[in-house]
Amino acid sequence: MISDGDGTLFRALTNGWVPWSVLVGPDGTVVFSENEFDESGFSNAIQQMVERTTVTTPAARRTGGAVGCTVVLGGGTGGLVAARELRDRLPADHRIVLVDRAPDHVYQPSLLWQMVGERRPSQFSRPLHRLQQKGIEFLNTEAEALDLDNRVVVTAAGDLAYDSLVVSLGARLAPETVPGFEEMAYNLYTTDGCARIHSALATLSEGVVAVLIPELPYKCPAAPYEAAFLAESFLRRRGIRRNVEIHLFTPEHTPMPVAPAALGDSVADMLAARGIHYHPLFTFQELRPETGEIVDSEGRAHQVDLLLVVPPHQAPEVVRSSPLLGLSGFIHVDPRTLRTDYDDVYAIGDVATIKLPNGKALPKAGVFAHAEAKTVAERIADGYSGKSSAAVFNGHGSCWIELGDGRAGFAGGNFYAEPEPQVKIRRPGRPFHWSKVAFEKWWLHHWL
Repeated sequence: MISDGDGTLFRALTNGWVPWSVLVGPDGTVVFSENEFDESGFSNAIQQMVERTTVTTPAARRTGGAVGCTVVLGGGTGGLVAARELRDRLPADHRIVLVDRAPDHVYQPSLLWQMVGERRPSQFSRPLHRLQQKGIEFLNTEAEALDLDNRVVVTAAGDLAYDSLVVSLGARLAPETVPGFEEMAYNLYTTDGCARIHSALATLSEGVVAVLIPELPYKCPAAPYEAAFLAESFLRRRGIRRNVEIHLFTPEHTPMPVAPAALGDSVADMLAARGIHYHPLFTFQELRPETGEIVDSEGRAHQVDLLLVVPPHQAPEVVRSSPLLGLSGFIHVDPRTLRTDYDDVYAIGDVATIKLPNGKALPKAGVFAHAEAKTVAERIADGYSGKSSAAVFNGHGSCWIELGDGRAGFAGGNFYAEPEPQVKIRRPGRPFHWSKVAFEKWWLHHWL
């Protein structure tokens, strides 16, 4: 080991980033590793290594008819579907344990309706303890560490030994990484934030409303565009639209850029038709709460009166401090099987990164988490019974695009198509809006 306190050797011998960092425990085992140095992640790993003195004896890999345990981390779309599908496919004495720090499942697409006063949180959330009536154990606690070599999940309520593990923790919202967010911005991705947005829209008389995407990636590619459409419709129905400018700032070169250009062009045309100012390739630099400005990387400032922000997304801390973390900042998985580099460990939904044939990443969206969960549940069940599984995720997905005024568009197709995803958008209309409403009702009734 060579001392390099001033970083001279580091600058001379590297290209500015650490290829791989490893923390080795007293017994010689790798406790923590990652492909870039994250001081907070290492600090947490060291603290856990020092403080942790006991652990539940891990279960060996079980096969045949022996009793086993599958742990599902996260009670969002993917975790909920995975737990229910696993319960239906595995023997009654096989434990299914779902872990989530939140007591309720929140149906995320309904947040946009809450933003314009068409929903209350109680209408689109359900208590996760209902899963216990369906033979699924619900542990309302936080996963703190993943001991993947010993097949143990460390939680605040104790250690869980598993035979198979499904990581469906979603993406952590990180508004604190944007200085001035709390003073100036409204969080578009939380119930509290959408309640505040509704109050602000309901009392606004004039000014500039802006939707800002400060960085990529973010979940639900259509959501910021839907927010702009719904805000425009709401203000128009209030009779003050002529007094308000609406802007959308994004680092993307076109709306929903993973899809074919025709889809993005269609959404851009709809923004223009509603008088919404669209700013693609916007390189966000900072917020200035004292002057109410958004500033880009070239120092240009845009004055706003009401700012709706998609907060930066990160992998949850338990993933960031584990060997599962990939170069993308999320978990890399096999595109077809959703397997990680660890036996019997899968990652689905927003916490995972899947590279498409064109080199772009599969969008983070509930429709994909839903389908991935079904694939993983089938593969785990087949493995438990000793069968070779043929279950694969095919990359198909679709979504609604709310436009306000009781109308919506609908887009879908094959994101695994080569050389580019094959996705089409249908002509917007009222039937698509009502089909989205119907799906919301079905989802909450069927899964919980």
